[in-house]
Amino acid sequence: MFTSLRFDITLLLPDRPGELLRALEPIAKCGGNIISIIHDRNKVSSNYAIVSLVADFPSRKNFLMAKKSLEKQGISIAKSEEVVEKETFNVIIIGEVDINELFEENEIQILEAEISRPTTGEQSLKLNFEVPKEKAEKAMDKLKKFGEERDLLLITPM
Repeated sequence: MFTSLRFDITLLLPDRPGELLRALEPIAKCGGNIISIIHDRNKVSSNYAIVSLVADFPSRKNFLMAKKSLEKQGISIAKSEEVVEKETFNVIIIGEVDINELFEENEIQILEAEISRPTTGEQSLKLNFEVPKEKAEKAMDKLKKFGEERDLLLITPM
């Protein structure tokens, strides 16, 4: 399975013909694959065009090599950061549960939680959370195991 890392990069390029091509060459040579690019020459500031792009690289090392090559060529990098793709889930859990026990990992972010405790019947918890995409399946497996161990009813998307 091919895995890649996605990076969001903003460059400040001199507003001259050929500068965009000159900036893209080191990215390609280091294994970068352009996913999207915005090059709006109508928003030129101090004779520099702002170019925002998203690129996949085979590894962080490849990205750092491309970044170093761009800097060596005198190309200004205003921003460069890894893009972490996340997946969002909605889950309903029926039964007594302590929300703090559910997710001990700090990579899982609870976006919304709604607890219903009727006078008759069992407690239900509606939970909306997000997790880095590459860890989504593992997080759902852990949640299902948690439910089985505590005899909870889980209504999940997977």
